[in-house]
Amino acid sequence: MKISYNWLTEFIELDLSPEETAEKLTLIGLEVDSIASYGNKLEGVVVGHVLEVTDHPNADRLRICKVDTGTEEVQIICGADNVAADQKVPVATVGTTLPVETENGEPFTIRKAKLRGEESRGMICAEDELGIGDDLSGIMVLDNKLETGQPLQQALDLYQDIIIDIEITPNRPDATCHLGVARDLAAALDLELKKPFKTEFDTTEPLQEIGISIEAEEKCARYVGKLVKDITIEESPDWIQNRLKTIGVRPVNNVVDITNYVMFELGQPLHAFDAETIQGNQIIIKDFDEEITFETLDHIERDCSPGTLFICDGKEPIAIAGVMGGVDSEVGEKTTNVLIESAYFDPATIRKTAKEQVLQTDASYRFERGIDPQLQRIAAERTAELIAEVCGGTMVEGCTDVHPVKTEPRQLDLRKSYVNRLLGTEFSTEEIADLLDGLELKLIEQDEDKLKYQIPTFRPDLEREVDLIEEVGRLYDYNNIPAPKHGKFTSPEPITDWENLLSKARETAKGLRFREIYSNSLMPEKDAQLLGKTEEMTHTLNPISNDMTTLRPSLLYGFLKSVGYNFNRKVQQVRFFEIGNVFEKTSADGTYHSGIDEQTNILFGLAGFKTIEHWKTEPQHYDAFDLKAAVESFLAQLNIGEQITSRVDKNNVLSYFIADQKIGQLRNVSQEMLAEYEIELPAVVGEFSLTKIFEAKQQLQEPRYEPVSKFPSFEFDFAVIVGQSVKAGDLLQSIKKTAGPTLKDLQVFDVFEGESLGEQKKSLAFRLSFLDKNKTLTINDVEPIINKVVDVLEKQYSAKLRS
Repeated sequence: MKISYNWLTEFIELDLSPEETAEKLTLIGLEVDSIASYGNKLEGVVVGHVLEVTDHPNADRLRICKVDTGTEEVQIICGADNVAADQKVPVATVGTTLPVETENGEPFTIRKAKLRGEESRGMICAEDELGIGDDLSGIMVLDNKLETGQPLQQALDLYQDIIIDIEITPNRPDATCHLGVARDLAAALDLELKKPFKTEFDTTEPLQEIGISIEAEEKCARYVGKLVKDITIEESPDWIQNRLKTIGVRPVNNVVDITNYVMFELGQPLHAFDAETIQGNQIIIKDFDEEITFETLDHIERDCSPGTLFICDGKEPIAIAGVMGGVDSEVGEKTTNVLIESAYFDPATIRKTAKEQVLQTDASYRFERGIDPQLQRIAAERTAELIAEVCGGTMVEGCTDVHPVKTEPRQLDLRKSYVNRLLGTEFSTEEIADLLDGLELKLIEQDEDKLKYQIPTFRPDLEREVDLIEEVGRLYDYNNIPAPKHGKFTSPEPITDWENLLSKARETAKGLRFREIYSNSLMPEKDAQLLGKTEEMTHTLNPISNDMTTLRPSLLYGFLKSVGYNFNRKVQQVRFFEIGNVFEKTSADGTYHSGIDEQTNILFGLAGFKTIEHWKTEPQHYDAFDLKAAVESFLAQLNIGEQITSRVDKNNVLSYFIADQKIGQLRNVSQEMLAEYEIELPAVVGEFSLTKIFEAKQQLQEPRYEPVSKFPSFEFDFAVIVGQSVKAGDLLQSIKKTAGPTLKDLQVFDVFEGESLGEQKKSLAFRLSFLDKNKTLTINDVEPIINKVVDVLEKQYSAKLRS
């Protein structure tokens, strides 16, 4: 939001420099992004008197001018057709830098030069070369009454200003205008706030010429119409154009410029209709149940979805409410009568329309944040008054003010004790009242410890007592609050079991040499479809962009984007993990929102080379077994490893379960997905639901300490021959279930395939470690268990004990 320093001085008598003003604004919460000068001082440009003009002997289009600059007579070569003797002209003397750039983008500085053999010491300038106009037809000819040698800045009284660019937060719609910023400054500096317009009006009759009605009252709470007749459309006077140009607004004509001027002055967006184009002499504010195609002022035909709010005349729409007017009713050169619109539109309605049309205007910017619902009449009358003054028109008696939904000011209590406790101050109620007085809050009651305020409607952000305390702090200046000499020690709240699990998961993943990534929870719909489960996806109703249309059903998208980004920058090895929420539609009530299941997942991903190229070894890619080892180590450190079972499906996806509850899976990323993200090396991912792991852990007993056994373990090896389709994991599960509690460790230590075993056969060798805390085990204790295990494997998998 650009603020003019000169404009601010119309509301308050500032004795601070622009730099000091910018610093003060930042201290009171209106953060200044930058300050800049407007208007060039044109140092070195003076009023020159052309004494003599002759043709250049070596160039048909150049002339030699003898010019008096007030201090000396100089020769200047000029190519303009309109240069003549006895003219007063702007002359840029040698060393002057003009507000234009060379072809190389460098500042244009005047130097002594020779043009076709003749010396030139200076430059006679055109308007555009001085940055004070758009006339390209020739040099600028000045009034002959101007004094020769006088600085041009002084002679023409060129407009100068300082622009203060403020970052407006969404909760401060009142600060989107010069009045709002001046109000805050006046309160902070204890200055009087002057308002150069009326704020109270007598009740008047509605307009007879044009009827106004609101059909969509939930979207338009108030609509004020004011009529001005017999105006003349022309350029605005300099004082209005200067104000608008300063803040980056292009002047159009006097009526449009005045509506913009009042908007930046008061914060109320306005629109002017050519009253003669309003068919049926009716204005109706309504929406439609069907899509409407409408051509806006920028000559673009826009398809507006059902529910879009329009301003209509007796026949058709003439403006998209709160966003932009239409071409058929715009003010033009032939306009003589204008209807001024000043309305309050529902912020959510305007925000939705503006984003749908990808069209944010100065008006929609303010309506989206919520303007003052009591400002419409004031702004309409102010605009009508200026139009009558500047455009030579006549204000029609009467003003239509349709106000079906009224906003009542809220009231808030403010306790002195609470203010001082939060801020660390010792204010009295009188001091608090003095600080808040400049904000135009109405003090209703006051006693020794409490004040009651009526909050003006232009401050929708003041909702709670702490909001008022924040106002006290920022106006007093937090820098003025002394640092406490001592503070109370309060014990922190205990960390919840859920927070402990998240912390443990994150630290364990880091300990396994994974690097954490953080990706957006919104993703493009086309990418979400690659993940499957299309019917279970959750789409946003009003996406910010095409890249953020769908809530992610998996963390895989963020991993693949990160891998592609890193691989494109020559990273050869990727070990990533991410903890984040995923979303799916559900027929149940939902986690936080009806119909949406939200869970916290953790994803582990490996991609690229496990070992890089070396003179002694060949490079190796990561594979599923590398990630499987890390994943199972992770689950073990969460103290759920012993409760985990796993199985592989026909698509070679390894799923993990606690009881019958699936908690996650591990798989290779398909070539199709790798190609989509331009990943040329293999990648493997494992994704687990921390939400389900947490729920399962709640049902499990806490780990208990067991003393180390004083008896040694007993190891036994055996091998079985099975079909090649039999999975080692299935065999391991059966062995664990059959061997009983004395089995403490189980490993596959050898796999063999060969012709000696037979076709489609393989040998798997297992090492079993037994331990009994009450005695030393012998072969006599273990052999019956091994025989039982072999019998089970033979029955279930047709396994044969290998001799």
